[in-house]
Amino acid sequence: MNTKYIQELKHYSKAEILEIIDEKSFDKLLKYAIITKDECSFQFKFVGVIIIDEVVLNCYPKYIPNKDNIEDDFKQTVRVIKKYNSLNEEIDYQNENLEDISFNLLSMMVFFLEDYFENGVYTNIQNILEINGNGEIDWNRTVNYTDPIIKDNKPYYINFHTKYKINDLFDYFRLLHEYVITDCSRRLEKAGLIDLFDLTPVEISPHEQDDFGEITQILENLEKELNVEFMTRKRKLLRSMHSYLAGKNSFSNENYLTVFGTDSYHVIWEDICKRIFRDQLDKPLRELFEDSHSSKKLIDFIKKPVWHLTEGDFKVDTFRPDLITFWNDYFVIFDAKYYKLKISEKLEKQPGLSDITKQYLYELAYRDFIKKYKFKGVKNAFLMPTYDSKVENKGYVEIGILHDLGLENIQVIMLPARKLNRFYLENKKMKISNINLE
Repeated sequence: MNTKYIQELKHYSKAEILEIIDEKSFDKLLKYAIITKDECSFQFKFVGVIIIDEVVLNCYPKYIPNKDNIEDDFKQTVRVIKKYNSLNEEIDYQNENLEDISFNLLSMMVFFLEDYFENGVYTNIQNILEINGNGEIDWNRTVNYTDPIIKDNKPYYINFHTKYKINDLFDYFRLLHEYVITDCSRRLEKAGLIDLFDLTPVEISPHEQDDFGEITQILENLEKELNVEFMTRKRKLLRSMHSYLAGKNSFSNENYLTVFGTDSYHVIWEDICKRIFRDQLDKPLRELFEDSHSSKKLIDFIKKPVWHLTEGDFKVDTFRPDLITFWNDYFVIFDAKYYKLKISEKLEKQPGLSDITKQYLYELAYRDFIKKYKFKGVKNAFLMPTYDSKVENKGYVEIGILHDLGLENIQVIMLPARKLNRFYLENKKMKISNINLE
Protein backbone atom coordinates (compact mmCIF):
# COMPACT_ATOMS: atom_id res chain seq x y z
CA MET A 1 0.00 0.00 0.00
CA ASN A 2 1.04 3.58 -0.64
CA THR A 3 1.59 5.63 2.57
CA LYS A 4 1.26 9.41 2.75
CA TYR A 5 1.53 11.85 5.67
CA ILE A 6 -1.12 14.53 6.11
CA GLN A 7 -1.15 17.39 8.63
CA GLU A 8 -4.36 17.90 10.61
CA LEU A 9 -6.25 21.07 9.59
CA LYS A 10 -3.61 22.16 7.09
CA HIS A 11 -5.14 23.88 4.06
CA TYR A 12 -4.89 21.74 0.91
CA SER A 13 -6.26 22.40 -2.53
CA LYS A 14 -8.42 19.72 -4.08
CA ALA A 15 -5.76 19.17 -6.72
CA GLU A 16 -3.16 18.44 -4.01
CA ILE A 17 -5.42 15.84 -2.41
CA LEU A 18 -6.26 14.23 -5.74
CA GLU A 19 -2.54 13.63 -6.26
CA ILE A 20 -2.81 11.18 -3.32
CA ILE A 21 -6.30 9.66 -3.64
CA ASP A 22 -8.85 9.41 -6.44
CA GLU A 23 -12.07 11.40 -6.82
CA LYS A 24 -14.31 8.69 -5.34
CA SER A 25 -12.12 8.38 -2.25
CA PHE A 26 -12.11 12.17 -1.91
CA ASP A 27 -15.91 12.24 -2.02
CA LYS A 28 -16.13 9.47 0.58
CA LEU A 29 -13.84 11.30 3.01
CA LEU A 30 -15.89 14.44 2.42
CA LYS A 31 -19.08 12.50 3.16
CA TYR A 32 -17.71 11.30 6.52
CA ALA A 33 -16.45 14.82 7.35
CA ILE A 34 -12.87 13.55 7.59
CA ILE A 35 -12.20 16.14 4.92
CA THR A 36 -13.94 19.48 5.47
CA LYS A 37 -14.26 22.45 3.12
CA ASP A 38 -13.01 25.85 4.23
CA GLU A 39 -13.78 28.55 1.67
CA CYS A 40 -11.70 27.48 -1.34
CA SER A 41 -9.45 24.93 0.43
CA PHE A 42 -9.86 21.60 2.20
CA GLN A 43 -8.67 20.28 5.59
CA PHE A 44 -8.31 16.85 7.18
CA LYS A 45 -10.22 17.02 10.48
CA PHE A 46 -8.65 13.86 11.86
CA VAL A 47 -5.60 12.54 13.73
CA GLY A 48 -4.66 8.91 13.18
CA VAL A 49 -4.58 6.34 10.37
CA ILE A 50 -6.97 6.24 7.41
CA ILE A 51 -6.96 3.38 4.90
CA ILE A 52 -8.92 4.08 1.75
CA ASP A 53 -8.64 2.31 -1.60
CA GLU A 54 -5.11 0.87 -1.06
CA VAL A 55 -3.77 4.19 0.29
CA VAL A 56 -2.69 4.69 3.91
CA LEU A 57 -3.05 8.28 5.14
CA ASN A 58 -1.17 9.02 8.37
CA CYS A 59 -2.72 12.22 9.76
CA TYR A 60 -0.49 13.88 12.35
CA PRO A 61 -1.48 16.61 14.86
CA LYS A 62 -1.44 20.23 13.76
CA TYR A 63 1.26 21.27 16.27
CA ILE A 64 3.84 19.04 14.50
CA PRO A 65 5.52 21.05 11.72
CA ASN A 66 5.40 19.81 8.17
CA LYS A 67 8.69 17.94 7.82
CA ASP A 68 10.13 14.93 6.04
CA ASN A 69 11.20 12.85 9.04
CA ILE A 70 7.79 12.43 10.67
CA GLU A 71 7.76 8.69 11.46
CA ASP A 72 8.85 8.85 15.13
CA ASP A 73 6.50 11.71 16.01
CA PHE A 74 3.56 10.00 14.35
CA LYS A 75 4.31 6.69 16.06
CA GLN A 76 4.23 8.50 19.41
CA THR A 77 0.89 10.06 18.45
CA VAL A 78 -0.59 6.64 17.67
CA ARG A 79 0.64 5.30 21.03
CA VAL A 80 -1.03 8.27 22.77
CA ILE A 81 -4.33 7.57 20.99
CA LYS A 82 -4.11 3.89 21.98
CA LYS A 83 -3.37 4.87 25.59
CA TYR A 84 -6.32 7.27 25.67
CA ASN A 85 -8.64 4.61 24.24
CA SER A 86 -7.52 2.07 26.84
CA LEU A 87 -8.09 4.56 29.69
CA ASN A 88 -11.39 6.03 28.56
CA GLU A 89 -13.23 3.71 26.18
CA GLU A 90 -14.56 0.17 26.31
CA ILE A 91 -14.48 -1.44 22.87
CA ASP A 92 -17.79 -3.05 22.01
CA TYR A 93 -18.82 -3.57 18.40
CA GLN A 94 -22.27 -4.93 19.18
CA ASN A 95 -25.30 -3.49 17.37
CA GLU A 96 -23.30 -1.64 14.71
CA ASN A 97 -24.52 -1.62 11.13
CA LEU A 98 -22.29 -2.93 8.36
CA GLU A 99 -21.07 0.51 7.31
CA ASP A 100 -19.97 1.32 10.87
CA ILE A 101 -18.27 -2.08 11.16
CA SER A 102 -16.31 -1.47 7.97
CA PHE A 103 -15.34 1.98 9.26
CA ASN A 104 -13.93 0.40 12.46
CA LEU A 105 -12.19 -2.64 10.96
CA LEU A 106 -8.73 -1.19 11.54
CA SER A 107 -9.49 -0.59 15.22
CA MET A 108 -10.77 -4.16 15.47
CA MET A 109 -7.61 -5.58 13.92
CA VAL A 110 -5.45 -3.75 16.45
CA PHE A 111 -7.75 -4.92 19.24
CA PHE A 112 -7.50 -8.61 18.23
CA LEU A 113 -3.71 -8.60 18.19
CA GLU A 114 -3.30 -6.65 21.44
CA ASP A 115 -5.84 -8.88 23.18
CA TYR A 116 -4.03 -11.99 21.90
CA PHE A 117 -0.66 -10.82 23.25
CA GLU A 118 -2.26 -10.08 26.62
CA ASN A 119 -4.74 -12.95 27.02
CA GLY A 120 -4.00 -15.63 24.42
CA VAL A 121 -6.56 -17.39 22.22
CA TYR A 122 -10.20 -18.21 22.86
CA THR A 123 -10.46 -21.35 24.99
CA ASN A 124 -13.23 -23.80 25.76
CA ILE A 125 -12.44 -25.93 28.80
CA GLN A 126 -14.05 -29.39 29.02
CA ASN A 127 -14.71 -31.01 32.39
CA ILE A 128 -14.00 -34.75 32.19
CA LEU A 129 -15.58 -37.06 34.79
CA GLU A 130 -14.33 -40.64 35.27
CA ILE A 131 -14.54 -43.53 37.69
CA ASN A 132 -11.17 -44.19 39.34
CA GLY A 133 -9.35 -41.93 36.89
CA ASN A 134 -6.09 -40.07 37.44
CA GLY A 135 -7.71 -36.73 38.11
CA GLU A 136 -8.73 -35.06 41.36
CA ILE A 137 -11.27 -36.96 43.48
CA ASP A 138 -14.70 -35.36 43.35
CA TRP A 139 -15.77 -36.14 46.91
CA ASN A 140 -19.20 -34.61 46.48
CA ARG A 141 -20.11 -36.99 43.64
CA THR A 142 -18.29 -39.90 45.27
CA VAL A 143 -20.26 -39.58 48.52
CA ASN A 144 -23.59 -39.01 46.77
CA TYR A 145 -23.37 -41.61 44.01
CA THR A 146 -21.12 -44.40 45.34
CA ASP A 147 -22.01 -47.03 47.97
CA PRO A 148 -19.23 -47.36 50.54
CA ILE A 149 -18.20 -50.41 52.55
CA ILE A 150 -19.00 -49.87 56.22
CA LYS A 151 -16.51 -51.19 58.74
CA ASP A 152 -16.45 -50.22 62.42
CA ASN A 153 -19.11 -47.62 61.60
CA LYS A 154 -16.76 -45.96 59.14
CA PRO A 155 -17.37 -45.68 55.36
CA TYR A 156 -14.64 -46.91 53.02
CA TYR A 157 -14.80 -46.18 49.30
CA ILE A 158 -13.20 -48.55 46.82
CA ASN A 159 -14.47 -46.61 43.78
CA PHE A 160 -14.09 -42.87 43.30
CA HIS A 161 -15.50 -40.26 40.97
CA THR A 162 -12.58 -38.25 39.58
CA LYS A 163 -12.46 -35.10 37.48
CA TYR A 164 -10.03 -33.11 35.37
CA LYS A 165 -10.13 -30.32 32.82
CA ILE A 166 -8.76 -30.22 29.30
CA ASN A 167 -8.32 -27.33 26.92
CA ASP A 168 -9.94 -28.37 23.63
CA LEU A 169 -7.27 -27.43 21.07
CA PHE A 170 -9.62 -28.29 18.19
CA ASP A 171 -12.60 -26.28 19.43
CA TYR A 172 -14.36 -24.53 16.51
CA PHE A 173 -14.27 -21.07 18.11
CA ARG A 174 -10.65 -21.38 19.22
CA LEU A 175 -9.62 -22.24 15.65
CA LEU A 176 -11.80 -19.42 14.28
CA HIS A 177 -10.18 -16.96 16.69
CA GLU A 178 -6.70 -18.12 15.61
CA TYR A 179 -7.70 -17.56 11.97
CA VAL A 180 -9.00 -14.03 12.72
CA ILE A 181 -5.80 -13.10 14.59
CA THR A 182 -3.62 -14.37 11.73
CA ASP A 183 -5.77 -12.62 9.14
CA CYS A 184 -5.55 -9.31 11.03
CA SER A 185 -1.78 -9.65 11.32
CA ARG A 186 -1.41 -10.25 7.58
CA ARG A 187 -3.59 -7.26 6.69
CA LEU A 188 -1.71 -4.94 9.04
CA GLU A 189 1.59 -6.16 7.59
CA LYS A 190 0.36 -5.54 4.07
CA ALA A 191 -0.60 -1.98 5.05
CA GLY A 192 2.83 -1.46 6.68
CA LEU A 193 1.21 -0.81 10.09
CA ILE A 194 2.60 -3.58 12.31
CA ASP A 195 5.54 -1.51 13.54
CA LEU A 196 3.47 1.68 13.78
CA PHE A 197 1.12 0.00 16.28
CA ASP A 198 4.00 -1.64 18.23
CA LEU A 199 2.80 -5.12 17.29
CA THR A 200 4.52 -8.36 16.30
CA PRO A 201 3.40 -10.43 13.28
CA VAL A 202 1.36 -13.50 14.26
CA GLU A 203 1.05 -16.70 12.21
CA ILE A 204 -0.85 -19.25 14.30
CA SER A 205 -3.44 -20.55 11.84
CA PRO A 206 -3.10 -22.49 8.56
CA HIS A 207 -6.82 -22.11 7.86
CA GLU A 208 -8.81 -19.95 5.46
CA GLN A 209 -12.27 -18.52 6.17
CA ASP A 210 -13.93 -21.09 3.90
CA ASP A 211 -12.69 -23.87 6.20
CA PHE A 212 -15.26 -22.72 8.78
CA GLY A 213 -18.26 -22.76 6.44
CA GLU A 214 -20.26 -20.13 4.59
CA ILE A 215 -20.17 -16.67 6.20
CA THR A 216 -23.86 -16.90 7.14
CA GLN A 217 -23.18 -20.19 8.94
CA ILE A 218 -20.11 -18.78 10.72
CA LEU A 219 -22.09 -15.79 11.99
CA GLU A 220 -24.93 -18.06 13.09
CA ASN A 221 -22.48 -20.27 15.01
CA LEU A 222 -21.06 -17.22 16.78
CA GLU A 223 -24.57 -16.09 17.74
CA LYS A 224 -25.36 -19.54 19.17
CA GLU A 225 -22.16 -19.53 21.21
CA LEU A 226 -23.03 -16.06 22.55
CA ASN A 227 -26.33 -17.45 23.83
CA VAL A 228 -24.56 -19.99 26.07
CA GLU A 229 -21.39 -18.07 27.01
CA PHE A 230 -21.46 -15.67 29.95
CA MET A 231 -17.79 -14.84 30.60
CA THR A 232 -17.21 -11.15 29.83
CA ARG A 233 -13.99 -11.46 27.83
CA LYS A 234 -15.22 -14.42 25.80
CA ARG A 235 -18.48 -12.63 24.96
CA LYS A 236 -16.47 -9.59 23.88
CA LEU A 237 -14.33 -11.76 21.61
CA LEU A 238 -17.35 -13.49 20.10
CA ARG A 239 -19.08 -10.17 19.37
CA SER A 240 -15.88 -8.73 17.91
CA MET A 241 -15.30 -11.79 15.70
CA HIS A 242 -18.91 -11.55 14.51
CA SER A 243 -18.46 -7.88 13.58
CA TYR A 244 -15.06 -8.40 11.97
CA LEU A 245 -16.13 -11.31 9.79
CA ALA A 246 -19.39 -9.58 8.85
CA GLY A 247 -17.52 -6.50 7.63
CA LYS A 248 -14.28 -8.04 6.34
CA ASN A 249 -15.46 -8.29 2.75
CA SER A 250 -15.43 -4.49 2.57
CA PHE A 251 -11.66 -4.75 2.08
CA SER A 252 -12.32 -6.00 -1.44
CA ASN A 253 -14.84 -3.26 -2.20
CA GLU A 254 -13.94 -0.23 -4.26
CA ASN A 255 -13.00 2.80 -2.12
CA TYR A 256 -13.33 0.91 1.16
CA LEU A 257 -12.64 3.08 4.18
CA THR A 258 -11.43 2.17 7.65
CA VAL A 259 -9.78 4.35 10.30
CA PHE A 260 -7.96 4.35 13.63
CA GLY A 261 -7.86 7.67 15.44
CA THR A 262 -10.04 10.61 16.36
CA ASP A 263 -11.63 13.74 14.95
CA SER A 264 -11.47 15.25 18.46
CA TYR A 265 -7.79 15.30 19.40
CA HIS A 266 -8.50 18.24 21.71
CA VAL A 267 -10.16 15.75 24.08
CA ILE A 268 -6.94 13.72 24.21
CA TRP A 269 -4.86 16.86 24.85
CA GLU A 270 -7.20 17.66 27.73
CA ASP A 271 -6.78 14.15 29.17
CA ILE A 272 -2.99 14.43 28.90
CA CYS A 273 -2.97 17.68 30.88
CA LYS A 274 -5.45 16.38 33.49
CA ARG A 275 -3.37 13.31 34.28
CA ILE A 276 0.07 14.92 34.16
CA PHE A 277 -0.88 17.86 36.39
CA ARG A 278 -2.93 15.85 38.92
CA ASP A 279 -6.44 17.14 38.34
CA GLN A 280 -8.31 17.35 41.67
CA LEU A 281 -11.81 18.25 40.41
CA ASP A 282 -13.42 14.93 41.28
CA LYS A 283 -11.57 14.33 44.56
CA PRO A 284 -13.57 14.57 47.82
CA LEU A 285 -12.38 17.31 50.17
CA ARG A 286 -11.43 14.77 52.86
CA GLU A 287 -8.71 13.50 50.51
CA LEU A 288 -7.40 17.01 49.83
CA PHE A 289 -7.42 18.66 53.25
CA GLU A 290 -6.41 17.05 56.54
CA ASP A 291 -8.99 19.00 58.57
CA SER A 292 -11.91 18.10 56.30
CA HIS A 293 -14.27 15.12 56.55
CA SER A 294 -16.49 16.22 53.69
CA SER A 295 -17.31 13.95 50.75
CA LYS A 296 -18.13 17.03 48.67
CA LYS A 297 -15.98 17.40 45.54
CA LEU A 298 -14.36 20.49 44.06
CA ILE A 299 -16.63 20.31 41.03
CA ASP A 300 -19.66 20.58 43.34
CA PHE A 301 -18.74 24.15 44.27
CA ILE A 302 -19.70 25.48 40.85
CA LYS A 303 -23.38 26.30 41.17
CA LYS A 304 -25.78 25.21 38.47
CA PRO A 305 -27.95 27.73 36.60
CA VAL A 306 -31.55 27.72 37.84
CA TRP A 307 -34.46 28.52 35.55
CA HIS A 308 -37.25 30.08 37.65
CA LEU A 309 -40.34 29.56 35.52
CA THR A 310 -44.07 29.61 36.14
CA GLU A 311 -44.04 25.77 36.03
CA GLY A 312 -41.33 25.59 38.70
CA ASP A 313 -37.57 25.85 39.19
CA PHE A 314 -35.24 23.84 36.96
CA LYS A 315 -31.49 23.29 37.50
CA VAL A 316 -29.44 22.60 34.38
CA ASP A 317 -25.83 21.60 33.74
CA THR A 318 -23.16 24.18 34.45
CA PHE A 319 -19.69 24.86 33.04
CA ARG A 320 -16.77 22.67 34.10
CA PRO A 321 -13.06 23.55 34.25
CA ASP A 322 -10.65 21.21 32.50
CA LEU A 323 -8.56 20.77 35.63
CA ILE A 324 -7.91 22.29 39.04
CA THR A 325 -4.89 21.59 41.18
CA PHE A 326 -2.83 23.15 43.99
CA TRP A 327 0.73 24.49 43.98
CA ASN A 328 2.71 26.36 46.65
CA ASP A 329 -0.52 27.35 48.44
CA TYR A 330 -1.95 28.67 45.17
CA PHE A 331 -5.29 27.60 43.72
CA VAL A 332 -4.49 26.70 40.11
CA ILE A 333 -7.06 26.71 37.28
CA PHE A 334 -5.89 25.25 33.97
CA ASP A 335 -7.73 25.01 30.68
CA ALA A 336 -6.18 22.66 28.09
CA LYS A 337 -6.51 24.44 24.76
CA TYR A 338 -5.66 22.49 21.61
CA TYR A 339 -4.89 25.61 19.59
CA LYS A 340 -2.03 26.51 17.27
CA LEU A 341 -1.60 30.26 17.72
CA LYS A 342 -0.74 32.19 14.58
CA ILE A 343 1.10 35.39 15.41
CA SER A 344 2.06 37.83 12.65
CA GLU A 345 0.67 41.32 12.14
CA LYS A 346 -2.41 40.15 14.01
CA LEU A 347 -3.36 37.27 16.29
CA GLU A 348 -5.20 34.32 14.76
CA LYS A 349 -6.33 30.82 15.80
CA GLN A 350 -6.63 31.89 19.46
CA PRO A 351 -9.27 30.86 22.07
CA GLY A 352 -12.49 32.85 21.74
CA LEU A 353 -14.09 35.38 24.03
CA SER A 354 -16.31 32.77 25.69
CA ASP A 355 -13.21 30.67 26.56
CA ILE A 356 -11.58 33.68 28.21
CA THR A 357 -14.64 34.77 30.19
CA LYS A 358 -15.20 31.21 31.44
CA GLN A 359 -11.69 31.15 32.90
CA TYR A 360 -12.43 34.31 34.89
CA LEU A 361 -15.78 32.86 36.01
CA TYR A 362 -14.11 29.68 37.30
CA GLU A 363 -12.11 31.80 39.74
CA LEU A 364 -15.21 33.75 40.69
CA ALA A 365 -17.10 30.50 41.34
CA TYR A 366 -14.39 29.36 43.77
CA ARG A 367 -13.78 32.72 45.46
CA ASP A 368 -15.42 31.75 48.79
CA PHE A 369 -13.72 28.35 48.73
CA ILE A 370 -10.31 29.98 48.14
CA LYS A 371 -10.83 32.29 51.12
CA LYS A 372 -12.09 29.51 53.40
CA TYR A 373 -9.04 27.32 52.80
CA LYS A 374 -6.65 30.31 52.93
CA PHE A 375 -4.96 29.94 49.57
CA LYS A 376 -2.23 32.49 48.90
CA GLY A 377 -3.76 33.37 45.56
CA VAL A 378 -4.88 32.08 42.16
CA LYS A 379 -3.00 31.04 39.03
CA ASN A 380 -5.11 30.86 35.89
CA ALA A 381 -3.73 29.67 32.55
CA PHE A 382 -4.40 28.25 29.09
CA LEU A 383 -2.21 25.21 28.28
CA MET A 384 -1.39 24.85 24.57
CA PRO A 385 0.80 22.30 22.78
CA THR A 386 3.97 23.26 20.94
CA TYR A 387 6.57 21.26 19.02
CA ASP A 388 9.37 23.11 20.81
CA SER A 389 11.29 21.27 23.51
CA LYS A 390 10.85 23.87 26.27
CA VAL A 391 7.99 25.44 28.17
CA GLU A 392 7.29 29.02 27.15
CA ASN A 393 5.12 31.57 28.93
CA LYS A 394 3.76 33.65 26.04
CA GLY A 395 2.16 36.28 28.26
CA TYR A 396 -1.46 36.68 29.29
CA VAL A 397 -4.91 37.67 28.08
CA GLU A 398 -6.94 40.28 29.98
CA ILE A 399 -10.53 41.48 30.04
CA GLY A 400 -10.33 44.77 31.92
CA ILE A 401 -13.78 44.82 33.48
CA LEU A 402 -13.22 41.35 34.97
CA HIS A 403 -9.63 41.98 36.05
CA ASP A 404 -10.91 45.13 37.82
CA LEU A 405 -13.05 42.85 39.99
CA GLY A 406 -9.83 41.42 41.43
CA LEU A 407 -9.73 38.35 39.19
CA GLU A 408 -6.45 36.96 37.84
CA ASN A 409 -5.65 37.38 34.17
CA ILE A 410 -5.20 34.19 32.15
CA GLN A 411 -1.62 33.24 31.31
CA VAL A 412 -0.78 31.60 27.99
CA ILE A 413 1.55 28.64 28.52
CA MET A 414 3.05 26.71 25.60
CA LEU A 415 3.90 23.13 26.62
CA PRO A 416 6.30 20.76 24.78
CA ALA A 417 3.81 18.22 23.47
CA ARG A 418 6.36 15.49 22.77
CA LYS A 419 7.54 15.60 26.38
CA LEU A 420 3.97 15.58 27.74
CA ASN A 421 3.13 12.66 25.44
CA ARG A 422 6.07 10.73 26.87
CA PHE A 423 4.98 11.47 30.45
CA TYR A 424 1.43 10.41 29.58
CA LEU A 425 2.61 7.11 28.11
CA GLU A 426 4.87 6.42 31.09
CA ASN A 427 2.28 7.50 33.72
CA LYS A 428 4.55 10.26 35.00
CA LYS A 429 3.57 13.58 36.56
CA MET A 430 5.02 17.03 35.92
CA LYS A 431 5.75 19.57 38.63
CA ILE A 432 3.88 22.81 38.15
CA SER A 433 7.08 24.62 39.16
CA ASN A 434 8.45 23.50 35.76
CA ILE A 435 5.93 25.44 33.68
CA ASN A 436 6.89 29.08 34.39
CA LEU A 437 3.73 30.37 36.04
CA GLU A 438 4.30 34.07 36.67
